[in-house]
Amino acid sequence: MVVKILRLVAVLAAGAVLAVAATTSSPARAEGKVIRLAVVNTPHFSGLIDYLLEEFRKSSGYEVAVYSGSDVYDKARAGGADIVISHYGKAEVERFVLDGYGAWPRTVFSNQLVIAGPKADPAGIRGMTNATEAFAKIAKARAPWVANELPGITYVTNILWDAAGKPDKTGWYDRPGVAKGQAIGYAEQAGAYVVWGALPFLRYKAKHTGSQMEIMVSADPLLHRVMAAVVVRPDKVPGVNVEGAEALQTYLLTPEVQARIAAFRSAGSDAQLWWPAARNNASEGLDE
Repeated sequence: MVVKILRLVAVLAAGAVLAVAATTSSPARAEGKVIRLAVVNTPHFSGLIDYLLEEFRKSSGYEVAVYSGSDVYDKARAGGADIVISHYGKAEVERFVLDGYGAWPRTVFSNQLVIAGPKADPAGIRGMTNATEAFAKIAKARAPWVANELPGITYVTNILWDAAGKPDKTGWYDRPGVAKGQAIGYAEQAGAYVVWGALPFLRYKAKHTGSQMEIMVSADPLLHRVMAAVVVRPDKVPGVNVEGAEALQTYLLTPEVQARIAAFRSAGSDAQLWWPAARNNASEGLDE
């Protein structure tokens, strides 16, 4: 009789433990299945992120909550992200990692700048694959050029100018002090060439259906803009889903996903505007 009572007590106690575990650990497991991704605007509005995450959700069982904006590192510092994807090499990335908030960045893909110009194409550069040679042709033809005054674009434009032999800018190279969509609008009015991001340009074209501006040069690697994934460190930001973030990062680095990035086409263009940028330098498999 005593043995039966002890067994009953043990069963009841085990049931109580299981009940407590069900009420306390299940929410934690559910939360662990959600990965909070903070990503800069272009990969999101282009459709690339949703395209890549569809298969990840199916194969991993994780749900991914996507936040898109220009303040992704502020979001992560405040505890609102497990992994961040942004342009590699910018000051925000460097500060985030060196301040201990993020693990080492892993490059995942590149989008790109393009040289856009009027449909008439007075310099005859349409379809060229060397941006420097295209710029040199524009300078030689003294066809109008508008400087898009964004820091990264100014940097690339200066490379083109130097590589083209520093042609005299008098009479064709215009610096009206505009950027982004204003630069495209100004170039449209002037019948000029201009550098801008491929995906923002396609958005501009979708909104301005009468625009005569077209993508002229896009294939040169000089125009690529590499992006990297940074896993947020839990010792600096409590509550980070590191396991999920690392699973997503690993997925993005796989050869299969890198191939899918190369195959992706954004609405409004049949050209390849996204490029694989992952590198796996593990010793195994390098001789394959």
